Amino acid sequence: MGARLRVFLTSEQDRTLLNLKTADVPQKVKDRAEVIRLNAHGWYVEKIAAHVNWNSQTVREVLHSWEKYGLEGLWELPGRGGKSKWKQEDIAFLEETLKKEPRTYNSVQLAQKLESERSVKLSPDRLRRVLKKGFIWKRTRKSHQNKQDRKLKQIKQADLDMLELAAAAGEIDLKYLDESGFCAWSEPSYTYYFKGEQKRLEQSPRRGRRLSIIAFFQPLISFIYGLVIGGVNRKSYIQMMELEALDASKTGRIKVIVQDNGPIHRCKEVQQLWSKWEKQGLYIFFLPKYCSQMNPIELEWQHLKKDELASKMFDDELDLAYAVMDGVQTRGERGNYSTQRIKFNRNHFG
Repeated sequence: MGARLRVFLTSEQDRTLLNLKTADVPQKVKDRAEVIRLNAHGWYVEKIAAHVNWNSQTVREVLHSWEKYGLEGLWELPGRGGKSKWKQEDIAFLEETLKKEPRTYNSVQLAQKLESERSVKLSPDRLRRVLKKGFIWKRTRKSHQNKQDRKLKQIKQADLDMLELAAAAGEIDLKYLDESGFCAWSEPSYTYYFKGEQKRLEQSPRRGRRLSIIAFFQPLISFIYGLVIGGVNRKSYIQMMELEALDASKTGRIKVIVQDNGPIHRCKEVQQLWSKWEKQGLYIFFLPKYCSQMNPIELEWQHLKKDELASKMFDDELDLAYAVMDGVQTRGERGNYSTQRIKFNRNHFG
């Protein structure tokens, strides 16, 4: 047997190699530095190979490279490795495509676009690895921003900021109102499951009717809501507003309700009640059209559906209603606010 391959390091060289472990250098450089230090500290080639999961010949090549080139031997020599099939201009092209084109793209479609318009041929799998440096695979959302009156939005946002400051100072109660809906058949989403198998969610025998919710949201304080089968009509809305107006008159505190311009919010029967509510201390602040993102209750609907009810199937409207109630309660515990359910005069859940 020949002599064991062994390198010797000065204390300065050992410290330099050790610092590479936390330096901003390629992982291969860090691995080679570790191999050299292990050998210098008495580890045999075979033991190092088993430790780093390399073959023994690769470890020997690293040690020989160190003896011949020193620190420079840790880096790849110029010209080694496969040539990149893409340039930074190609990634910039994809960025512009994703920003400006009004559609979605997956890796297969982007690879086809690169090949057809830039003559750059990358497999979808390779393109996904390239895109990981600055892109992420995520769900898209619908938008109405092009329909917004930007000047009116700016004015309304400034007014809303002042109301939020008054609420933070305890001068008023500021609540956000909105409606949403739920179905017994939720859209399936992604999930972890066993390799080679696909999880299936069995649909209930009947889809059932839509369950609607209307709520007042006061961040960090309260979430007051009611459930109805079908859609929320003006009677349910008026009942909720009357309760808030009555509470305002009893407590003597001014209440401001932030809401959108939905039909039931502006119907004639409701408009006739505005002056009465204002005398009781209840005022309405209308958001500009197509600006739902200004209403924080929208995030509550989003999380309620995505986190609490996602990919669940319910046998009937009653099971769905109980699930919504449990979801609202869970959201309240997480958000540190109280929850209260109002019972309506029709199609309510007692």
